[in-house]
Amino acid sequence: MSIFTKKRKSWNEYMEFSRLTDISQVGERAKERLMFLGINQDTLNHVKDAAHILLPYKAKIINQFYGNLQSVDHLKNIILQHSSIDRLRQTMERYLDQLLHAEVNQEYITTRIIIGQVHSRIHLTAEHFISAHHLLIQFMTSILMEKLNHKPHQMMQSVLAIQKLASYDQQLIVEVYMEETFKSFLFGVSDLLNHTTQLDTTKQLIVSMDKQMEESHSVTAATEEMSASIQEVASHAIRVAEGTDQAVQSADQSKVVIDSALDDIGQVGDVYYQVMSQVNHLDQEIEHTQEVVKIIRGIAEQTNLLALNASIEAARAGEHGRGFSVVAAEVRKLAEHTKEQISQITSNMDSLRKVSTQVIQQIKQTGDLVEQSVTGAQHAGEALTHIVSTMREISETTSQIAAMSEEQSAAVMDIAERNAIIHDHSTTAQVIAKETARIIYDLSSKMDEYRNSFFRINVKLNAKDLIRVAKTDHLLWKWKIYNMMLGIQTADSTQVMSHEACRLGKWYYSDLPSGIKNSSTYKELEQPHKEVHQFAEKAVECYGKGNMLSAGQALEKLEQASDKVIKLLSKLDGDLSIR
Repeated sequence: MSIFTKKRKSWNEYMEFSRLTDISQVGERAKERLMFLGINQDTLNHVKDAAHILLPYKAKIINQFYGNLQSVDHLKNIILQHSSIDRLRQTMERYLDQLLHAEVNQEYITTRIIIGQVHSRIHLTAEHFISAHHLLIQFMTSILMEKLNHKPHQMMQSVLAIQKLASYDQQLIVEVYMEETFKSFLFGVSDLLNHTTQLDTTKQLIVSMDKQMEESHSVTAATEEMSASIQEVASHAIRVAEGTDQAVQSADQSKVVIDSALDDIGQVGDVYYQVMSQVNHLDQEIEHTQEVVKIIRGIAEQTNLLALNASIEAARAGEHGRGFSVVAAEVRKLAEHTKEQISQITSNMDSLRKVSTQVIQQIKQTGDLVEQSVTGAQHAGEALTHIVSTMREISETTSQIAAMSEEQSAAVMDIAERNAIIHDHSTTAQVIAKETARIIYDLSSKMDEYRNSFFRINVKLNAKDLIRVAKTDHLLWKWKIYNMMLGIQTADSTQVMSHEACRLGKWYYSDLPSGIKNSSTYKELEQPHKEVHQFAEKAVECYGKGNMLSAGQALEKLEQASDKVIKLLSKLDGDLSIR
């Protein structure tokens, strides 16, 4: 019977295959992977043959697969968070159909790329995917081995074909997953760097601290001047208070004198009233005297008339009346003399009456003045009392002002001391601000080193990815020059590469699709990109020469050009998204 038995192939014979592939509907990178795994058209044909055996078990495979996945809490949570079992069943069904259909072309590759991208987005780790994918391969190979155990050669061909194509899928999906994950890390670091480069308030903080320190000096000087002024005011207030006390004492003494003068004026008033009474009495006596004089004048006139009559009668009597005539003549002389004296007395009495009237009028005027003086003196006394009271209040207030001035002086000196403390804190804060800026810059440099490490691994970046990378590159250019201006990092013109040598320049002047190169945004990008490097070089050159003003102006122009570059890159990114 042995002569009819066909000799079986050894395992290593199944592993011998050509390093070429006849699958042509894929790119060069895909061909390299296919050749490495030994996948060719025969492999795909064996997969198609195995499909006849596996497809009837498709539903069972899928049920068993997700039953195992749901037993792992982590995987179950991912499924519930991002999808559902029913939707995943449909996805798995399409995947198995495409795998067993075994038409490896660009569409086939694209679907695997999408799977890798989705797994990266939902954070399904590579180890979990590989384990799950191997589980799927185990299901299929177990079925093939069971159904083809009596056909070992066909079983080996089918199992190896399924394993090879599934390994290709796994490699492609994991590679995309790793690339997408690396990209997410890359762009995460880039975004962090983008935010870090926006921390350009350090310069403002340092400048503000400089101004605060200057203001602190000014406040200290002002408080010293204010303290001196307050001390001077306090001294004046004390002197005023002392002078006011003396004035109050003098006013008290003056009040005593004025009160005494008021008493004297009151006594003068009493004397005035007595004099007034005597003068009135004198006037009355003059009137009485004038009446007596009138009576005497009447008697004298009667006597004169009698003497005249007596002389007439004596003349008639003749000799007998001679002696009576002499008497009558003497009487008449006496009457004439009396009349003359009365006239003189009357004249004197009239003069006396006039003088008396004038005296009375003057005494009345004097009385009015005395009354006014008494009233004025009383008002003056009241006013002086008020003045003394007010001066006492002024003295007390001035004393309070002096005390308050002393307190204000102490408060101002306390402010000066606290301001000195603020100045010390400001100095410390400025040092901390500069140190913080240095730490932030060092951190950004380490993040940039970590970011650059991603470019040393085999991560393929498309046009959109390169645009995102270029944005960060240009923000870092501005950030480096900014920190150079702060004295945090050193730079020289040799470190500033040309606009053609940087990552964006290499991409810009590379063999790009015509759709990008013909874009107006792409063409507009070249000039501001050149200016970024030109102004960066100028800023470094001016800073090296100590020309800080020109370096600052160059930095401003660099920022303006960089802003244009960032805007154009964002616009170009949007244009690519539309395509």
